[in-house]
Amino acid sequence: MIERFRIHFSPGSDERTVSVCLPRGYYDCDAAYPVMYMFDGQNAFEQEQADYGNSWALHEFLGDWEKGIIVVGIESSRESDRHLAEYCPYHLAPRMWEGLRGRGRATMEWIIGTLKKEIDSRYRTMEDRLCTGVMGAGLGGLMSLYAVTAFNDVFSKAACLSVPVGICYPQLLRQVRDGLIDPDTRVYLSLGENEARDKKMLAHLVACNLTVSNILQGKRARMYPALLEGGRHCEADWSRQTGEFMRFLWLE
Repeated sequence: MIERFRIHFSPGSDERTVSVCLPRGYYDCDAAYPVMYMFDGQNAFEQEQADYGNSWALHEFLGDWEKGIIVVGIESSRESDRHLAEYCPYHLAPRMWEGLRGRGRATMEWIIGTLKKEIDSRYRTMEDRLCTGVMGAGLGGLMSLYAVTAFNDVFSKAACLSVPVGICYPQLLRQVRDGLIDPDTRVYLSLGENEARDKKMLAHLVACNLTVSNILQGKRARMYPALLEGGRHCEADWSRQTGEFMRFLWLE
């Protein structure tokens, strides 16, 4: 079951749609459920809502999955420049997107301070960090990695797909190294084999992902670094990883 509501998104000074997928039988019992927040939430469920007509169809997976969980899809801006700023946690160097001034921290503070409180008040949720995760791909994957390292007191689990590490690697590395990470943290970090322009670039991206993974493992976090054979930068290839990362984050 998918429910939707509109909410004021203060970092963008506009209204955003929040899509909430509830577990089967939610209204037939009094149980509370863990929650996973998804960036670019318009792509989470139905094709009609998705940016390019291809969704992750998460509701179909969740309908048959053995674990009851609430997934919250957060609509992102459809304007490219705003989307980049809202989903980038750092101010970039001039050579990167003309020195983009990222507002990703403000986005995360809104999610934690406004959206999570709204979700916890509307639905029967398990509010603690062990029952709270985040997921996304592309810039949404970057934000998920940022969330679980910068706000580890709120999020214990993250699925980070196709993270564009090249745009902010020094800042990201510093964040991962300096972050206070609880040993019960779990992070799925994946990259598609066909996302790089050549083998040299792919090797560089793989090395960056492994460095991040090794640092977090050194902090005793549970990591799942993955290279998706033939993987592209698209919803179809992200969605086929759903079972793998959901089992790792929530069942193992």
